[in-house]
Amino acid sequence: MKSDIRICPRSTHDRPVYSLTETCPECGAETVNSAPAPFSPDDPSGEYRRALKRRHRS
Repeated sequence: MKSDIRICPRSTHDRPVYSLTETCPECGAETVNSAPAPFSPDDPSGEYRRALKRRHRS
């Protein structure tokens, strides 16, 4: 699922600039999707990360 909320990647703003459009309303730069990458059960490193997480919980 893709998020409709987008963010301007430029660091020239005083604060994060969110938008629903393809361009930043303040500087005109192209905005990017603000949602994190989706979870994939086929992730090749997933098993290693889960094992590491289990070790640190104990």
